[in-house]
Amino acid sequence: MQVTDVAGGALVHVIDSDTRRRAEVSRELLALGVHAEIYEDAGEFLRMLPARGAVLLVESSEDDLSEFMDSLRARQRYYPVSLYSETPRPERIVRALREGALDYLAWPFDPALFADALRKLNEDGDRQRRIERVRAEARALVEQLTMREREVLVSLLDGNSNKQIAAELDLSPRTVEIYRKNVMRKLGAKSASDAVRIGIYADLWELPVA
Repeated sequence: MQVTDVAGGALVHVIDSDTRRRAEVSRELLALGVHAEIYEDAGEFLRMLPARGAVLLVESSEDDLSEFMDSLRARQRYYPVSLYSETPRPERIVRALREGALDYLAWPFDPALFADALRKLNEDGDRQRRIERVRAEARALVEQLTMREREVLVSLLDGNSNKQIAAELDLSPRTVEIYRKNVMRKLGAKSASDAVRIGIYADLWELPVA
C-alpha cells in the first residue's frame, strides 16, 4: 500500500528522541512511500517550522502534546498530528484526542492501524489546505476594500441593518447603501450572506479597519 500526498506531499515529520525508534518509524514511512523528516524533540521542530507536512510525535510525558499544540497555536501554525508511545493508556489517548491529535498509536505499529493513521493525516491535510486556500482568496478580496468599506462590512458581520450601520459610522443611509454596493461588487458577492461569509473566511476582525 502506498500513501501519497500526506498533508501537502508525502511528507511526515517524526519527533522522537530515541534514535533507534525514530529510524524504524522513518523506515516504515518510506515503505509506504512517505518521506520522513526527523527531529530530536519538539523544540527542534518548532525552531524549523517547516512549511508543510504532518507530524508523528512520540508522547513520553502527559504534557508533550498540550505543550506542542500550544506552541503551534502561539505561532499560528497548523499541522495534522498523530501520537504514539510504547505504553498508551486509555486516559492519555482520550486526552490526546481532546487536545487535537487525530490518532494515538501503540509502538511497535500495527501495519493496518499505521496505514489508517496516515490516511487520516492525509485527509486532514487536504481539508486544511482547502480551508487555507479559501481564506487566502477571501483575504485577497477583502484587501481590495477601502477602510470605510471594511467598516461597513464589519458592521454587516455584526448583523446590523443599513440604518444601524449609518448610525454607527455617522453616515447617511444613502451613503451606506453606496458603500455596501461597492463592497458587494468588489467581493463578487451576490447577497449580503455571501459578503458576510467572505468576511468571516478572511478573519476580517483581525484585519485593520481604521
